[in-house]
Amino acid sequence: MISDVLQRRYPTTVFAVRLEEPVSGVEDIRGVDVIWVEGPARDRVEDQLDHFQGISWNPSSGEFQDRDHFAVTEDGQLIRVLYNVDYIFCDGPALEEPSF
Repeated sequence: MISDVLQRRYPTTVFAVRLEEPVSGVEDIRGVDVIWVEGPARDRVEDQLDHFQGISWNPSSGEFQDRDHFAVTEDGQLIRVLYNVDYIFCDGPALEEPSF
């Protein structure tokens, strides 16, 4: 789903999207790495992908907080959506690359 969103929004940019290896030994925390060399600025991509993340960091408390995601079905019912992604690490240009 992440790759699909990125390719629809930025069709001329090549993204590498992969599940991150656990570094902390905590198997239930899942991350995704998104890497690209040229194209949109990192903050624009982060904004596009933010809704997939299952946790957010609260700077005032220094703790992670769960995030809930919801969608409306075709028949109008509100349902909870689980993406099974805790965080997304974006590694791309800090500034927008010019397009010619």
